[in-house]
Amino acid sequence: MPCLLLHSMLGSHIDFLGMSKLVLGAVTALLAMVVATWLVLKATGQPLRFYLPVLVNPNTGNLGIPIAYSLLGEQGLAGAVIISSIIEISHFTLGMGMMSGTYSARKLVANPPMLALLVSAVLLGLNVPIPEFLLRAFDMIGSITVPVMLLMLGRALAHMKVREAPWFKLALMSVYRPLIGLLTAWGAALLFQLSPLHTANLMIACSMPVAVLNYLFATRFNGPVNDVAGLTFLTLPTALVALVVIKMWVIV
Repeated sequence: MPCLLLHSMLGSHIDFLGMSKLVLGAVTALLAMVVATWLVLKATGQPLRFYLPVLVNPNTGNLGIPIAYSLLGEQGLAGAVIISSIIEISHFTLGMGMMSGTYSARKLVANPPMLALLVSAVLLGLNVPIPEFLLRAFDMIGSITVPVMLLMLGRALAHMKVREAPWFKLALMSVYRPLIGLLTAWGAALLFQLSPLHTANLMIACSMPVAVLNYLFATRFNGPVNDVAGLTFLTLPTALVALVVIKMWVIV
């Protein structure tokens, strides 16, 4: 992921201002999802510890990047990787922190995608020329990221146990996940006046289904594994509906 991030950002010549606005838009959408989901879970009496990070952090790595690439082409890859890296940071801070019950600033600073994001921002901001051999190296290493993520997703789905999940509650949550993602992404895009390309990038990322990483965290920290597994399945078709909406009204 760090190599894919470095190559996509440095090789696509993103302007620093545009990248900054996209980062701000992604962070704002993420925070808005946290607030909205916190209110919904509190109002419905659902536990925050496991359901909040599950409903807030979508699957931008396994699915978001390939889908953005297929819908937006090469020009949309850099933005998709930037947003995915921000969501991944949220996975290892908000997600892991809430599910484990502890937070660690050291883990945030040492997170490879965050380090890659900071390095790219500094290099782009200072207009530092990047040697071609480094870009080729980042490309070669980063190009295997998407296939590996898809293989991991398939393996995780094949081993999930979903028979005992409360399907009615999960069905409502599966509709909520892409819906709140679309609304917060649209609002953030308007607030920061993002370009049509970045708006589509953000809406695609925020409408993605529940991430398999949440299932791994729930397993590790003794969470509601069956519920998270069920949400991982059920949010796939609802996310597909959201993608149809984005394709019809956002991507031109």
